[in-house]
Amino acid sequence: MPRIVADLGNSRLKWALLDEAGVPGPTVALPLDDPAAWAVVYDGWHRNIPGLSTWAVSSVNPPLARRLEEFLDERKPAEVRWIRTAAEVPVPKDVEGAETGGSDRALAVLGASKLLGTGRPILVVMCGTAITVERLSAAGVWQGGAIAMGLGLCARALHHFTAQLPLVTPTLDSPSWGRSTEPSLEAGVFWGTVGAVRELLKRQEPDLEGPPLVVWTGGDAFLLAPAVEGPAARVVPDLVLQGLVHAAFPSEP
Repeated sequence: MPRIVADLGNSRLKWALLDEAGVPGPTVALPLDDPAAWAVVYDGWHRNIPGLSTWAVSSVNPPLARRLEEFLDERKPAEVRWIRTAAEVPVPKDVEGAETGGSDRALAVLGASKLLGTGRPILVVMCGTAITVERLSAAGVWQGGAIAMGLGLCARALHHFTAQLPLVTPTLDSPSWGRSTEPSLEAGVFWGTVGAVRELLKRQEPDLEGPPLVVWTGGDAFLLAPAVEGPAARVVPDLVLQGLVHAAFPSEP
């Protein structure tokens, strides 16, 4: 039976079709508010795979989750397994408020734990609408982390809440300073975010059980990871979806 995993976030909807071994295929990123685009991908996949599909969906966006639920109800897959909170994710936890915490954070932690194993602490950096730094002990226990503003959100906030600052799109080539407003803004948004993440990572280390492994994920990971750690940074774009596979299909090949 075909299996599909979906991650419904605050910026994008991501789907992946699992192969027979349960490994996610290429991720398809879809707009949040365009069921017609969802239908194109859904129909295209189901023309080429036999039988009804089983879905596993992680959501941190309740209004859009209802819309996706209606979309799937119309198409009647064999089953839809929803994971909406961190409490539902089978990873050892030493955190508070898991019943209301985001499932995406916990799934990224689970994915990192399965990918890298135990024995050394792990820091998971998620670079999406928000940036989070998640802590995993050497024993594989999720200890919580830190949440900061993401690159795009920072740029949009400066544009929206001021009268004259333009909207910029920072990149790895952003200057370190500027002679006019736009490059100055790019410099502050990009390198300020890089500095914030670097400081958050540094502040985790004193009470960890040794040098941590660091893994990056999320839409801006390919921008921020090399700026913070250099070209050797470990980026796993589909880490949340990998965690979702382990959470939703734990005993299925």
